[in-house]
Amino acid sequence: MKNICSIAGRHISAAHAKEELIMEDLMNDINSPVRTQSSTPAAKSVSTYDTAWDDIPVPEPVRATKSYSSYSSYSAGSNSVVLEAVKGLLGAMVGAIPGVLLWIIIGRIGFVAAICGAILAAGVVAGYTFMTKDSIIPQIWGVVICLAVVVIAVYFAERVVWSWELADYFAKYMSETRNELYALGEAGGMTSSEVDEIIDREMMSTYGFTEGTFSEFFSNFHRTLGIAGYNGKYFFNLLTSYAFAGMGGLWLFKKARG
Repeated sequence: MKNICSIAGRHISAAHAKEELIMEDLMNDINSPVRTQSSTPAAKSVSTYDTAWDDIPVPEPVRATKSYSSYSSYSAGSNSVVLEAVKGLLGAMVGAIPGVLLWIIIGRIGFVAAICGAILAAGVVAGYTFMTKDSIIPQIWGVVICLAVVVIAVYFAERVVWSWELADYFAKYMSETRNELYALGEAGGMTSSEVDEIIDREMMSTYGFTEGTFSEFFSNFHRTLGIAGYNGKYFFNLLTSYAFAGMGGLWLFKKARG
């Protein structure tokens, strides 16, 4: 019995010793540097994460302001160019007026008005240059604007001169024709009003008018030219006028722009 108790006591002491060893190992594991090492990667991961966010470019207000400023400058520059072009167009149109008036006066007198082409072009270039001096308009714009105004002004002046000549000629021709028809109508028992009615009806169907005034010829210009057979002569004079105006205008434009 005594031996049994001593053996049991030794087993209990061994069990207690074993438990103490296990507890000691657990405490060593808890307090070991492994825990400290495991925390380091977490800290490193957080640092890397923060650094990655720092590397992402963030738009700066200064850049946005600079971009808007550049766009505003470009818009302002475009508007100023258009405004200068409009001023140049107005100057060219005003400069064409003296040449057109001179063209019409010389044409009414009976001289060849094509020689006024160079004078008209000079006025166009002078007006354009005066309104756009020290401007930022490209030179090609000036050439196009001046040429367009010269083409329209020459056509208008030549059309006015020809319409006036056609009206004068038509009035003289119809006066003689009516007198002859009145005589024939009187011989046939017709009154002058009946003869006028027949003439007006034929005039309206042929020319599109009855009186033959300047305004009627101007508004029906190309139709009456074709009926009268003057198309070839008119277009020859028009091309000659353009040639004079073109040579004079280009020379003056180059000289003005240096």
